[in-house]
Amino acid sequence: MMAVESDVQLEIEVLQSIYLEELQVDRKQDGGWEVSLVLHPSTGQDAVSQFVRLTLTLTLDPQYPCSSPVISIHNPRGLSDDKLSSVQTCLQLEAASCLGSPVLYQLIEKAKEILTDSNIPHGNCVICLYDFKEGEAFTKTSCYHYFHSHCLGRYVSHSEEELQQREKELEEDKTRERTEHQELTVVCPVCREALTYDLDLLLLSPAPQLPEFHGETFGSDFQRKWEGLQKILEKQRSKGGIIDPEVESNRFLIHINEVRAHSDVHASLLPGGKRLFVTF
Repeated sequence: MMAVESDVQLEIEVLQSIYLEELQVDRKQDGGWEVSLVLHPSTGQDAVSQFVRLTLTLTLDPQYPCSSPVISIHNPRGLSDDKLSSVQTCLQLEAASCLGSPVLYQLIEKAKEILTDSNIPHGNCVICLYDFKEGEAFTKTSCYHYFHSHCLGRYVSHSEEELQQREKELEEDKTRERTEHQELTVVCPVCREALTYDLDLLLLSPAPQLPEFHGETFGSDFQRKWEGLQKILEKQRSKGGIIDPEVESNRFLIHINEVRAHSDVHASLLPGGKRLFVTF
């Protein structure tokens, strides 16, 4: 048993020499180990082309390597649920095929290989709620969330206006003591992490092409209901109601059909030349 434990410690020391401070190692109370590492696709030194990532955690019980590690994935970015399930299954099969032998390095490198093959973001822009299409400019934030660049520019512009108003309100609030400067920053609309951005560059990017809907697309029943809602809206407005579609659309950035001049768009092609992106 001591020989097995010594072998596991040696395997972990080898991993630490390879991955250095990126590798997190914890000794469990039952004598097992937990090894964790944030993984990115292999793109050489080009970090801006890394569109996906995940944190891989391998939990070893005292019987390892005669028992397989428990594999768990945390904080994935840019990966669909199907892809995550595929990664999990692939790693479990790899671990089962190597039962009785050291397998940690093999699992880590296998996960990196899958990320490299899947280095295209999945999902849609949460601001306009439409998918990324061929030729559209998008932005990857430092927190690995993706938006149409133009949508993000409108969001940032609106957020800056709100922050300026908030700062003004705080300065004018005489009943409130501000013992220290309260920093107000624009945050990611998904995870609320502070954003780094170039607003002018974002707004120069072309707006996404949204699908056009024509009257014949909707049935007569829907159109009747829509006309009825419009009458209610006009009644509320005439009585001083607070509903203002234009203001609300600007606030939540659903209205993004405005065309802006963009003679100099700084964007690059995704692998395969299918999409444009702006990265910070």
